[in-house]
Amino acid sequence: MLPSALRVVVSDSGPLIALGRLDLLSLLPALFAQVQVPQEVLDECLARPDNADAVRIRSAVSQTWLTLCEATPIVKDGLDLGERAAIARALEIGAGLLADDRAARQHAESLGLVVVGTLGVLVRAKRSGHVAAIGPLVEQLRASGQRLSNAAVAQALAAAHEVAD
Repeated sequence: MLPSALRVVVSDSGPLIALGRLDLLSLLPALFAQVQVPQEVLDECLARPDNADAVRIRSAVSQTWLTLCEATPIVKDGLDLGERAAIARALEIGAGLLADDRAARQHAESLGLVVVGTLGVLVRAKRSGHVAAIGPLVEQLRASGQRLSNAAVAQALAAAHEVAD
């Protein structure tokens, strides 16, 4: 059973783009009761509308895997508009936050939010049997240009009971 803060989550653009690149946005409704996306985040995700991830994110919205929501962004230097909107919405409704950006994660955690990143979503997906292994997915993300620290990858692989190559 998920902690109540993780039944409903608000997503920033990073995890959506990463899962879109992997064509795994379908994991979100399998893992969470609802995934809300502020319009500011969706705008960031669709900035390059012809990218495969943007096409998949648009499709996920139309399939209601992602629920658009309104948010009044918090004021915080160093965070982009989407991050500020996602944090504000998560605080407003008592939800978890899906975010990858280190500064956004740290600020959200300092406000008491439960934060899960792309790697955390993949670990949850493996634990629940939705993916067989996360190692190959991590490699796909890195090959697509996703920056993932070695420490974060090692921690995710350990949590998924996988051995790093």
